[in-house]
Amino acid sequence: MNLSVHISGFGQMFGVPNAVVDQYLKLATPSQLKVLLYLLRSNRPNLAHDEIAKALGIPEELVEEAVLFWSQTTLFTVEEQSAEQPQKNAEQPTARPAAEKQSRGSQPHLLQTSKKCGEMSPLEISTALEASEDLKDLFRMSEQQLGRPLRHIEQKSLVWMHDGNNIGSEIILTVLLYCKSIDKCSVNYAESIITQWWNEGIHTLTQVNDAINDMEYRRSFTGHIQKAFEMHRKPTTKQQEFIDMWQDKKIPMELIVYAYEKTVESTGKLVFEYLNSILTRWTEAGYRTRVDVDTKDTPPSSKKTGGKPSTPQSENGDAYQSFIYNE
Repeated sequence: MNLSVHISGFGQMFGVPNAVVDQYLKLATPSQLKVLLYLLRSNRPNLAHDEIAKALGIPEELVEEAVLFWSQTTLFTVEEQSAEQPQKNAEQPTARPAAEKQSRGSQPHLLQTSKKCGEMSPLEISTALEASEDLKDLFRMSEQQLGRPLRHIEQKSLVWMHDGNNIGSEIILTVLLYCKSIDKCSVNYAESIITQWWNEGIHTLTQVNDAINDMEYRRSFTGHIQKAFEMHRKPTTKQQEFIDMWQDKKIPMELIVYAYEKTVESTGKLVFEYLNSILTRWTEAGYRTRVDVDTKDTPPSSKKTGGKPSTPQSENGDAYQSFIYNE
């Protein structure tokens, strides 16, 4: 279908700068373009974000992001900020990534996230895209994974990882796909993972895949634990430390579940410290199954007690003796 301009339908008009099409159209999301047209049409200062959101039928957070996007272009003048909040130098973002990229070529160093790199204007992002076909492909494939256009903060994050920190597109897309698989499909979340892994020495695609496999295995292991322990919430940090330790020691799930049953029988509730003490004793004795515990875990003989087991010296000694020896 061919469209031709119908002048009689224009009526009153307002201007749209050529730069919108020439420089920013490829970068701007639909919501950012909506906000721009509304701002140009209204031509009023100090428009409230909630007013714009209501008029356009979009979330207020998208309005805030759009205003930030256009404020970093040459189309609008930003009011001077107070001394307590000095305006950031617009030249800093371009100089910093280049410097860090050069230093990283010599030896690995601790990376920072894009949140700490200063602002990056749409023009700088556009310039970076024009200079790199690989970055263009990264943007396109990231949008395919997200199922929507990239927001400005996400564009900045990708440019920072790709150009500023020299992270390969394959690594970025692999981690983004993993985030999508765990229902956390966010460029910024992917960046936080990539940054953490890099600082831990994970630099290659093979290492990244190994780290993802390990995380998936841990998620599966933790899921089995939560189901077996009838936990209806995510483990606390301390509880997760115990779970990770059992996994690292390769303690069989059968033994962990049996220790859980013994803990509940003895204390009436789930106590990770108590459960871990059982597992520690059993694993040190070389037990790997329920049968091992039932057939080999017998009370030690004692001359003072006539062959009866001695009670552990702790405030939970009686209970400990009861469940360990099934008395």
